Parts: sequence; C-alpha cells; structure tokens
Amino acid sequence: MDLREFGRVIGLALVVCAASARSARTVDAEPPAAGPTLELGYRAESLPNTVDSFMYFVPLTSLTAVSTTTDPNTNFTAGIVSRRCENKRNNRFDVSCDFEIVGSGLYRVMYDPVEMINLVSNGQTDKRCLKNLLDWIQIDGPCLGRVQAQGYAKDDEVVVEKVTVSFTRDGQKSPVSIALYDVPRKNNRYDYANRENPVAARVNTLTFSRSEKEPRMSVEVASVQKAGASEGMLSSIKAMFANLLLAPLPVSVVGNKTMLDFGQALYLKKTAFTFPVAETLRPSLAKAQVSTF
Repeated sequence: MDLREFGRVIGLALVVCAASARSARTVDAEPPAAGPTLELGYRAESLPNTVDSFMYFVPLTSLTAVSTTTDPNTNFTAGIVSRRCENKRNNRFDVSCDFEIVGSGLYRVMYDPVEMINLVSNGQTDKRCLKNLLDWIQIDGPCLGRVQAQGYAKDDEVVVEKVTVSFTRDGQKSPVSIALYDVPRKNNRYDYANRENPVAARVNTLTFSRSEKEPRMSVEVASVQKAGASEGMLSSIKAMFANLLLAPLPVSVVGNKTMLDFGQALYLKKTAFTFPVAETLRPSLAKAQVSTF
C-alpha cells in the first residue's frame, strides 16, 4: 500500500466538513444550540459520559457527512479520572489528565462514501484507482487513555499550544481503529459498490497544535494490516514506516480551536466542557448489529 497516500487520506478524513455536508440537515430542522456537554469530574469513581459524547470530536472534525451506529449490547461509559499539572519555568505548564472508557460493545462513526469519493477524487475521473478512502472509525473495547495539554499562563491569560489525545496507556492496546478501502475506476466513474483492498489501522494518538498558519494535526498509528488479518510484527513494521512518513496534517480552524479550548478547560480544572455542534453529523442510526473488520 502507498503509505504517503495512507497518511494523506487519514488527514482528509479527520478534518472538518465541507459546505456540502451541511445539506444533510433537513430544511425544517431546528439546529441545536450546542453539542454535548462532557462532565469532567477528575474522579475514578465517576464515569458519567456516554461514548458518543466522549468521542464527539470525531464527527466534529470530519470532512464529510457522517452517521453513527452502535452495537445493541454496547454499554460504554467514559470520564476523566485524574488530573496532574506541572508548572514549569517561564510560566509554562503541562497538564495531564487520564481518562477511562469502561464497558463493552462497539461504537462506529461511518463516513458518507459518495462525499468521501468526491472529496478524494476532487470531482475528477483521471485516476485509475482512488486509494485508502476512510470507511469508518470505531472503538470496540475499554480504553485507558490520556489527554495532555501544554502551554503557558501569564496574568489572566491562558494559552494552550498543544493537545495530545492518546488512546493507549499503561501498556494497554488502543481500542480505536479505522477501516480504509480502494475504489477502482469503472465505466469512467468511481462507485463504492466496487470497493476493494480493505485495510485496517489501529490509532494510538492524535495531536493538535496552535499555529498562526493553517492548523495541523499529527497522527500516530500502532498497526496497519489487511482487513481481517491479525496484528502481527509485519503490521507493526508497516505502522513504523507510516508514522515516519506522516507529516502533520491540515485540520479545520473550528476543530483545532475546540481541542485547544478543551485543553484550556482541563488546565483551569473546569467541571464541564461543551462541544460546538458537529454540522457533519446526520441523525444517528438506531442501534443495530455491526460487524468488526
């Protein structure tokens, strides 16, 4: 597989929606004032958030319209369980908050294939095959993770410069994975029904940084393998090369700012954080049986 193309498409799939995705709303629908509110808590005894609220940044930062589906037996709950803040020289700080997702099941965010194909092809049909289009991202098990925010505080000003979300902690494998596919050109068009070469990758970390230029996000993967294949040494080696080739990827101003604002809320030890509305998110599907890779 083309690892450079793999990195580029991960970036495309995790940034904010183009204007066309807004058409997913009905004309008569009244847009909500805000997205879900996370209760932060900072206590291991309290995991008050649903998994769709905790993972809301996924549809919030999507470039295409998305919908969600949940295995009927899913019972995940999530929360921030601890907070540590290290004050450094020159008014700098490093705040680290562990989070936990407990329970079992499967929660999946699915990307609209027509919009994804149009996005990657840019409306053209000159390529013989579109490579590594994102099908879905999911969480399929409990998670020990960490959110780390770095920046500086001076007088009444708090500036977060970087936020890293890690889905692996204390040696536990990340339960967050993505599915990719190729679409060959047939009859001078690309059709999701003709998709081939499914690939799976396990995601370890996402990093958002403040920038005066176009904001960018770094992605680190733990494994890359053919869908249905086990995660062995070869998949880890592929991930090592993919991480070396993955330059920081462009993200939306809104999505990037939201993650930096979240880091600021953690530094200030806020008890709650409200996401803006994800205009990419279509009405969620009813709970339905969904398959893994």
